[in-house]
Amino acid sequence: MELEEGIKRINGTIEVQIEGFFTERFINLCKINNIKIWNIKNILNGMVRFNIAIKDFKSLKKIAKKTKCKVKIISKKGMYFKWFKLRKRKLALILLLGFLVISVLSTKFVWKIDIVGNTYIATEDIYNALEEAGLYVGRNKFNLKTKKIINSLRVTISDIAWVGIDIDGTHAVVNIVEKTKLPEESIRNTAIGDIVSNKSGIIQKIVAENGTPILSVGDYVEEGRILIEGKVYSEFLETKDVPAQGEVYLKTNYEFKKDYEYNIQEKEYTDKVKYSIGVGINDKENYINYLDKSLKYDIIKSSSDINLFGNNISFSFYTFKIYNLKDRVCSKDEIISTANVEAEEYFNSEILPSLKEAKVINKELFIDSEDDKKVTIRIVFDVVEKVGYFKERN
Repeated sequence: MELEEGIKRINGTIEVQIEGFFTERFINLCKINNIKIWNIKNILNGMVRFNIAIKDFKSLKKIAKKTKCKVKIISKKGMYFKWFKLRKRKLALILLLGFLVISVLSTKFVWKIDIVGNTYIATEDIYNALEEAGLYVGRNKFNLKTKKIINSLRVTISDIAWVGIDIDGTHAVVNIVEKTKLPEESIRNTAIGDIVSNKSGIIQKIVAENGTPILSVGDYVEEGRILIEGKVYSEFLETKDVPAQGEVYLKTNYEFKKDYEYNIQEKEYTDKVKYSIGVGINDKENYINYLDKSLKYDIIKSSSDINLFGNNISFSFYTFKIYNLKDRVCSKDEIISTANVEAEEYFNSEILPSLKEAKVINKELFIDSEDDKKVTIRIVFDVVEKVGYFKERN
């Protein structure tokens, strides 16, 4: 079914409306003549709509004549009609032909390189070493000697223990095995230092595995303050310096604040859509511009990039959706609902990924100011998160 639907989208389909006294006979004759129709809908008495492949549309003329039905095209869909609109645009067709030729030739090159397995070696450093060794995006696969590249990579980056390179079509995968590195915990065991706070907040939990806690649960701590001191105190023995170890959790908070207007403009899309083709070289792109400057458009772009002789060349297909701006007055409840959604998106995408072992325990909304035109909303997230870093003592 997916293959059949894909073929329909490429070849083109038409939504047809028939009007007359013998619409049922019209449908039956289509089935008798092996004309495939689908999505049959009765609109009114004597009016029926259905979908048909473009190749079968001409066959409807004879049936319409027999049943004395009027045939009308309601809509057209599929790649055929998009290319049909561009048939008079010679430059677009030339660009398309050039794109197809380059696409075929591009299969002889490496267009994507993925590096997997590295944890502490910077990916950018590996890419640079590969390029020096002769493997880079846009490299011709002819006479590509992977053994030579592997040996060069191991010499350039001494922390690499083993390298494997697999090339599948235009895709190269570089597998890295790094040399075992002494973990941070082992380094701490040989250095004297303290656990220091990297955030401000209220202590929820503090456990010293080695060293002495300076503060207690419920205390407020400023960023940069020592949490666990790298010292062990005794009434009977001398104070001993140690590498501080332990866990500390703080209650912190993060804010989302934004002004919301009551009077807004929303996009109201029309049924009209325009298309164009563009080509770019090294991030400088131009497309065939035949748009009406008095109209407003949303631009949807799909593109394919290749690297040719050191130049980045892109071919793009543009869809321009025409819309009008419509004034609307939002209610306070709508604004609060929107603010909650945007605050969640902001926290989950901008804040949460940077936190370590964090849990949101409360979220509260405040209206900081309000007048006839706008309202200022502030949303506060209360979070319990693990904090602290080891700081070696001089």
